[in-house]
Amino acid sequence: MNARPRIAVLGFSLESNGFAPVATRVDFEQSYLLAGEELAADLAAGHPRAKGTLTGFRARMDETGPWELAPIAVASTTPAGPVDQGFFDEFVSDVVGRLRAALPLEGVYIAEHGAAAATVDADPDATLFEAVRDVVGPGVPVVATLDLHANVSQRMVDATDILIAFLTNPHVDQRERGAEAAGAMRELLAGVRTAKALVKLPLMPPSLTLLTDPGQGERPYGELIRHGQALVGKDVMNVSISAGFFLTDSSKAGMSVVVTTRGDASRARSVAAGLAQRAWDERKRYVPHLVSIEEATRRMLAVNRDESLPALCFADVADNPGGGGRGNTTDLLQAFIAAGVRRVALGVFNDPALVSVCRRHGEGARFAATFNQEETHVLSKRFHADVEVVRLSDGRLVGSRGGEKARTLLLGQSARVRIGGAGGIDIVVIGIRQQCTDPAILEHFGIDVGKLRGFIVKSRGHFRAGFREWFGDAQILEVDAPGLTTQGLHHLPYRNVPRPIYPLDPETAWRAPEVA
Repeated sequence: MNARPRIAVLGFSLESNGFAPVATRVDFEQSYLLAGEELAADLAAGHPRAKGTLTGFRARMDETGPWELAPIAVASTTPAGPVDQGFFDEFVSDVVGRLRAALPLEGVYIAEHGAAAATVDADPDATLFEAVRDVVGPGVPVVATLDLHANVSQRMVDATDILIAFLTNPHVDQRERGAEAAGAMRELLAGVRTAKALVKLPLMPPSLTLLTDPGQGERPYGELIRHGQALVGKDVMNVSISAGFFLTDSSKAGMSVVVTTRGDASRARSVAAGLAQRAWDERKRYVPHLVSIEEATRRMLAVNRDESLPALCFADVADNPGGGGRGNTTDLLQAFIAAGVRRVALGVFNDPALVSVCRRHGEGARFAATFNQEETHVLSKRFHADVEVVRLSDGRLVGSRGGEKARTLLLGQSARVRIGGAGGIDIVVIGIRQQCTDPAILEHFGIDVGKLRGFIVKSRGHFRAGFREWFGDAQILEVDAPGLTTQGLHHLPYRNVPRPIYPLDPETAWRAPEVA
């Protein structure tokens, strides 16, 4: 083995919502599109913009011995629709060219999401993996990390030596999974060879049912993951249970169990089959429970009337930018305004046109604002309200809690506006679409989360890790409002998912494959 192995680092991260607008080059340029020395510089920064898997991988490689980083290219953006095929093809071509220029290589690490679709290619994650394998050949270790919402295919498994999925939702273990990938890379460099098994289930759980922390209510997915981790040991190298992303509308839809062993193929198949059957036997536990807009409004008014009641968080889960939502539906907000609720903040509202108007007026200005003035999506309705511009910002800050801790966050040009005067409704309006997962975003605009009586968050679940010190499970209401990330599968015009699949098809029958 080379005493100073040269390891290529690259990745493509997009969670595709098949019902949302196409993700373009501009989306990636706004979020994260770095290559070569620019990528290396960001990974070495004190507060990098890179996802935690990348920084975790680098840190553990540094800790475990000499190595040489070959920075290739990483593209990452907020979840959106399928990626534009032309941009994706250009990215893969760039990766291939840079890999060839970097040869010889002793290993490749790929920081992937795993739930991408393209406007033509139904499995772009596998396409990238196979392109990498074609360049480096069969003998070079290829290690990849995945989001636990990945839609995993056999092609993805075959093109890599090990796939390592997140274990937590909210995703607070990204650095740990990157570090695990580095540990696996060191093993593979030392001569370990893996055996892998994939079992796919006809089970497509709505994402609201996929929290993993033990807490109030049922956490079937967390229980399943913990059971799988108890099997990791001397022979089993990794157990990754990816529930998939139900909004991708993918032919790869369905929960995936991938088990990697240190060479024992039979053991890999047996463990994967057992975990898959356990998941299937508990399929009826994956049912979301939502409250109506009317009920949410009633509960907020009750909190305003009675100071002894705890503050409430209202998760506008159907408009989650973290799943491809536009982050600018107004149904819940308008209901609260009409009802006259007080001491509420909304984080965050995606409306770059409104931010531009706020900047023209300046801090302290009051004017009649139009929300969604330039938005064209039918669910993103315009509405008018008198607002005060409380604070303006360039939208650059460092995360403080949860999965964004210590990362540089870019919101784009942003503004805090207030409706209803002091003690009314504060809204953080941003220029780069994303979900609010870190209270540092509100604090950056002078909002004290601890003094709020209500908080509207356009996020499905990742906000929980950042806001848990203020909002426990009993204080979080998941609201059934319109949006591109609706949890009601029956509302969606699926075209590509394999059928039958549960819960779309309640009578679906299945058993895990028998292992000889």
